[in-house]
Amino acid sequence: MLERSFTVDVLKVVAAQLIVWHHFSAYGPMADTMTLVWPQLMEWMYRYARLAVQVFLVIGGYLAAQSVMNKPISYPLIHIFRRYLRLAPIYILALALISLAVAVSRHTIHANWLPSEPTIWQFLAHAFLAHDLLGFEALSSGAWYIAIDFQLYAVLVLLCNLLQSDNHKRLSLGIALLCVMSMWQFNRVDELDIWAIYFFAAYGLGVLAAWAKRTTFETKVFWTTTLFAVGALWFEYRTRLTLALVTAIWLVIKPKGMVHWTPIKRVVHRLSNSAYVLFLTHFGVIVLFSDMWNKSHFYDPDTALALTTFAWLCSVGAGLFLHEKVEVPVHHWVSQKTKPFFLRLAR
Repeated sequence: MLERSFTVDVLKVVAAQLIVWHHFSAYGPMADTMTLVWPQLMEWMYRYARLAVQVFLVIGGYLAAQSVMNKPISYPLIHIFRRYLRLAPIYILALALISLAVAVSRHTIHANWLPSEPTIWQFLAHAFLAHDLLGFEALSSGAWYIAIDFQLYAVLVLLCNLLQSDNHKRLSLGIALLCVMSMWQFNRVDELDIWAIYFFAAYGLGVLAAWAKRTTFETKVFWTTTLFAVGALWFEYRTRLTLALVTAIWLVIKPKGMVHWTPIKRVVHRLSNSAYVLFLTHFGVIVLFSDMWNKSHFYDPDTALALTTFAWLCSVGAGLFLHEKVEVPVHHWVSQKTKPFFLRLAR
């Protein structure tokens, strides 16, 4: 049987759906209509569902740490470029589809949440995951996260290259130190939220959680870091850091075992795999359904809830379809085409 963490799958699926519903509560006329009848529910989804990003950050660090575990990182730029090739193709396609949806809907949606018509430089800045750093307006609600995830992975790989040793102690201590610095200082400065260092508190906890069962020393490093996290929360409480800490601790203490596949677990597995594409593309669905709502002149909150639910299901379906029919084949093709190039670089 294939070994896989069902806990990670469930966390990814739940977090992804919460983020999608957060965006459905934040954008569009249907959200405004539902707020008239269910203000507390909409307020909860807007304020708290977005905290699920912290779960993604921890899991991102957890999975990235597993991918580099016990591997010598002699050529960090190769690993970083491979990560870019893993993220970029479906990301660029999603941006193109969203830009098309925005262009089609521009005449009926007059709201400041709708992105402006993109310029070539703005699109290129997004394609190279640098739009926030260069001061360009985001073309999609999830674009910032992809750029941050790439930055965080690059930091992890560079630290692996600089601090790797036979016993892993220097590397674990380096990750823990940067994680603690983020908790106590960088994560408290809102102006730094376009840089990896702002989010390394959550990401670093995920990395240390993945390595915690490797050696007794790394177990101690993880739990010592959690104590520093508790201290940081006592100094300045942050709900997002609390959620990241709880998620990381759960990943360490959860029982480890083989996944016995059942139909439900296979569905969760597929939804987990497609979470990245869902995260990228659902904003386009929000735009198209908002356009349809405005053209149809609907006003009923029950209709708004029904259409929003249908739009959510369409988002999930589109994520599954694009992951299995586009992202996976493109990733395999890119991997095969670039493999000889990377082998030559590594010599």
